[in-house]
Amino acid sequence: MNPFRFPGRTIGLAYSIALQTRRLLGSQRSKTFRDYSIHGAAIEHIFVINLDRQLRRWQRIVDELDHVLDASGLPLSQRSTRISAVDAHQNNGQWPKDLVDCRYTLGEQLFVDPHPLASPARLDLDERINMSPQEMAVACSHINAWKNIASGQYEYALVLEDDVWFHPRFARVVDQAWAELPAADRQTHLFDLLYVSYTEVDYGAEKVRVSPSLFVPFRGLWNLSGYVLSKSGAQRLLRRLPVRGPVDLWMNHQLANLKVYATMRSVIGQRRDERSTNFYSALPTLSRAGVLNSETPGLFRGRPTLAPIFAFGTPQSGLSSLAMALSMLGYRCCSDIDRLPRTEMQRLMQRDSSRVFDAYVNVTNLMDNVDQLASLYPDGRLILTIEGSEIVKPLDALLSTTGDRLDECAQAWGARTLMLPSDAPRMWKLVCEFLRCVPPPSSYPYREDEGQRLLHETADDEGSDTKDLVHIRKLRCDDAPWVATPRARWSGVPTAEKPEPTPEIKSIQFFDDFRRTNSSLWKLRDDTFTGNLALFRPSNFITSNSAPAQIVLRQEDLGVRKYSSAALSSRASFLYGRFEAVLRPSRALGLVTGVFLHRDSPRQEIDIEFVGKFPRQILTNVYYNPGNDGARFDYGYRGAPILVDLGFDATKDFHAYAIEWSPNELRWYADGRLIHRRANWDPTPIPHLPMQFHLNLWPSRSRELAGRIRRRNLPASCELVSVRLSPASVV
Repeated sequence: MNPFRFPGRTIGLAYSIALQTRRLLGSQRSKTFRDYSIHGAAIEHIFVINLDRQLRRWQRIVDELDHVLDASGLPLSQRSTRISAVDAHQNNGQWPKDLVDCRYTLGEQLFVDPHPLASPARLDLDERINMSPQEMAVACSHINAWKNIASGQYEYALVLEDDVWFHPRFARVVDQAWAELPAADRQTHLFDLLYVSYTEVDYGAEKVRVSPSLFVPFRGLWNLSGYVLSKSGAQRLLRRLPVRGPVDLWMNHQLANLKVYATMRSVIGQRRDERSTNFYSALPTLSRAGVLNSETPGLFRGRPTLAPIFAFGTPQSGLSSLAMALSMLGYRCCSDIDRLPRTEMQRLMQRDSSRVFDAYVNVTNLMDNVDQLASLYPDGRLILTIEGSEIVKPLDALLSTTGDRLDECAQAWGARTLMLPSDAPRMWKLVCEFLRCVPPPSSYPYREDEGQRLLHETADDEGSDTKDLVHIRKLRCDDAPWVATPRARWSGVPTAEKPEPTPEIKSIQFFDDFRRTNSSLWKLRDDTFTGNLALFRPSNFITSNSAPAQIVLRQEDLGVRKYSSAALSSRASFLYGRFEAVLRPSRALGLVTGVFLHRDSPRQEIDIEFVGKFPRQILTNVYYNPGNDGARFDYGYRGAPILVDLGFDATKDFHAYAIEWSPNELRWYADGRLIHRRANWDPTPIPHLPMQFHLNLWPSRSRELAGRIRRRNLPASCELVSVRLSPASVV
């Protein structure tokens, strides 16, 4: 759903004239539109959805198609078939229940397009919304197109609504995106669905970029005005019927079950000189909730509206799970600690807006101030966790399970209190309705309670924890909920390490001197990523019995990239431990030598990077996103980078570089010397999920990061002597 107001006559006329001026540029020609049997995977046909009483629109879309040519030079109109759209005015309210479920929920709407809700009323995510007849007709019309593709002769077909126009770069963008699609074998297909026309929700679609021209969407795309559907994709959609809610909303809920891509820019637009006859069923409900103002979408502010949050509970009542859940909702959450650092405590009690956190879970010393906090923060909320699955409503009923002190907390906060059983069904619904926010597209993060950790004695010494280490320079960080805002005299929330139990078995060790490629430990990559100008290839990793192994970067035109290089990734994933590599990085400008731990879903990463223009420094970096394994969080592209002086030129000789990763702290070493450390929230939480270990060499798109590539210095290489991995556990 992406409603817009119909423009006035003058604006509409100007818009029509602007569309006509595109013809001065001549016809476009797309080599992607061709015959599958002759040239392999291609878009073979176009299906246009058009109402019988809107033949003027059909003539307009034919005119649009006439000005785009296929690979053989024929207009796309000759590859097109008109599909008669279902007419809402002639249906008489009879809709096949096996095709369309006419009722959907507010939660399903807000999953696609989350908004901060201004209404003081509690949010009911289960509130039912009835589809309008127009929305049901549109859904049935698209289903008819899917049936034609599923039972027809074409492997890939473009589906169009009849009120669209083609961007002047349509052919170029589609051809480039098609070339970048991952190859498929004879038993599989390139994709189920490829969006070439869409509108992102106001806050931006949740997505991951996979090539210069393509991204994978997870949610947040409105409109189905133009999309390429494979035959197998059409069959999958039909198996998932009925459509529940508007078809573009329903499609967002199917993305996790389909192989879907979208072009980086929408190249088919909806005409604005045509009056829409659709009626958007969600508008009245969203208006009552305060999401819409005068039937225009509100702005997503990206931060929780109710804060701060305070949470306490009985042992093993799900406090650590709640802390992670609040983080997934965008709260900066301090949790499971005996006391706050002095400066943060002062800011909190003085209502200082510069405080670091907006959620505090299981922080013991706040219990004594909970009555005062209730009066200081009228927009704050209190959550009390208890064991069990039953939702306890009356406060008096809590006395037997939570004790007098927690009951006093609830009395002070009154209606601003949520009683949260640790095993209650639909935890997201309870928490999100209470906080007036939308659940993320991931399951509630159940995890073991961490229990109380003791704040390190140096936490209040204004950064003395790092004053004796080498010189560092903090660079610009991501502006994400899980990065503490940079400020003077903030060194995170350091906690004392818990004594490790005496191991009963020999510690885990992996060692490789790279005399040959150890395929049981490593996999050589054959892919790339967005900021990388090279394509990784196994042949660019060279081993030898008498010399260090080499990762070689060459200038080489490989189609999607102009350079080739290599990357090694461990086959196993590791949780905590020590990870060391002995190497000599490349000196060439524009290149990055990487030694790092990384995972996706959610993205977490701990880096050592050598950048060509800083041979006497290393770049340490941490990326953190919350959630359990499978949570789709990948926000930020800078991380929290810091340049650390080595005191020597790393490119002159071989040195040992190590990362030590524990639940409470990260430490970086050069030749056994501690050169940098980070505590929790300095400025990010410590990654808490298993990650793979990686080594690579790549040319960066960012000259600011690594400098400008000088091709006369290529080929260039990074030399590897050995790697020693000592993880606490292997996954």
